[in-house]
Amino acid sequence: MRKELKYIIWAHIILILYLAYLSFDLITLLYDDSFSDALLEVELNPVNDIIDKPQLIPKIIHQTYKTNDIPEIWKAGQQACIDLHKQDYQYMLWTDDTARKFIQEHYPWFLKTWDSYPYPIQRADAIRYFVLDHHGGIYIDLDDGCQRKLDALLTVPAFVRKTLPTGISNDVMGAVPSHPFFKKVIEDLQKYQRNWLVPYITIMFSTGPLFLSVMWKQYKRWGVPEAGKVRILMPEDYKGNKYSFFSIAPGSSWHMHDAKFVKGLANHLVLAVIGGFLIAAVVFLIEYLFYLWVTSSSFKKLLNKITNIFVQFTRLIKLDQAYNFIMSYFSSSSSSKSYTQLPGDEESQQQPPKKKNKILNLLNYNKSVKRRSRKDSNLPIEFNILEKIADDDTTIVDNSTIPSPIGTTAPVANPSPEQIIINDANNGRNSSVDTLVSVNGSGSSSGDDEAEIYVMRKNDHIV
Repeated sequence: MRKELKYIIWAHIILILYLAYLSFDLITLLYDDSFSDALLEVELNPVNDIIDKPQLIPKIIHQTYKTNDIPEIWKAGQQACIDLHKQDYQYMLWTDDTARKFIQEHYPWFLKTWDSYPYPIQRADAIRYFVLDHHGGIYIDLDDGCQRKLDALLTVPAFVRKTLPTGISNDVMGAVPSHPFFKKVIEDLQKYQRNWLVPYITIMFSTGPLFLSVMWKQYKRWGVPEAGKVRILMPEDYKGNKYSFFSIAPGSSWHMHDAKFVKGLANHLVLAVIGGFLIAAVVFLIEYLFYLWVTSSSFKKLLNKITNIFVQFTRLIKLDQAYNFIMSYFSSSSSSKSYTQLPGDEESQQQPPKKKNKILNLLNYNKSVKRRSRKDSNLPIEFNILEKIADDDTTIVDNSTIPSPIGTTAPVANPSPEQIIINDANNGRNSSVDTLVSVNGSGSSSGDDEAEIYVMRKNDHIV
């Protein structure tokens, strides 16, 4: 197998795993486990209509619309809910203005997200979650008219209705105040606020039924206590039967053309499947053409050009980094040095710092520091003789200033080398000179007026 094909296969595997990770919650919706939490018929239709369980959900009915002017098509269903429960239920209609004031007062942290929603239906979806969390009660869409009293639904901590083919819907919901499921829902609204380009998908996955279904799957994934369970109202109890709770009027006023297209696919499944296979065939054809191009010589030439450009670019970066490092080093070293200006003429003071430094080194000559001697070290006279004489207590004399021998009062004129006596400064004793050697090579003093310097050989060393 060619390495290019291996790379393409691995790229597909990584892409599939990443997409599976992103859509994991949607994949879990393929498994319908709503029946385990379904509201039973004995709970909804007790014998003799006597409810023997305590009421948990407050007797409040919530509905939403843009204003107080309800369309005629929904007024009958709205009035039916009010008439059936006017004796002991509180009815609350949330408009756009009252809903925003409620969010601003009780959930100010969400107000920015509330105002940023591009579609009004998103705010209509969000407000129902917040009012159930704050007040509790039952939320009902305006296109859902009440067919019977809702008292049997008040005996559970929370309920939602099942939708087809899978998941739950947000058109009818009920809960006690501060139920943990709706707490999770309102806390995750900000995280799921994304634009998916298609309005229908954006609405469904940010605030709508698909979002609520994902929240439900996540909520029950690791198990919940009995008091925190969300019970499911099944379709036959929701509508379509004489014992159902609701009768449905035409709704979905927020649907756009894309929603009609998506929902129309369900009515033409055969065409949808054929279209899916055609799209897959086009994708595979594009990938095959891409594979042929990758294995061609033109791709290799292009790859070599890109590689060379990358190498040159990295070299430039490294050179730039090295240049910056050198400049920073010299700038830091030059800033840390301080120069002392020595007194002298203007010419020496105007010398650059480097020359000044050399002058200082010469002036501060330290004779104690050992330095490398010349290569020619076989000279008859030892080097650094003046330094050694300065360290020793021996005195150098010449024939112009010969000290008087002990016991004499006058200097001896033109003495011979054997007559020169050197005074030892350490103990004041006279020490005879073994041999005096003239620097110019003569062994005795000459009669010239020019003085000669002698050195003494002491302990086999010329001093």
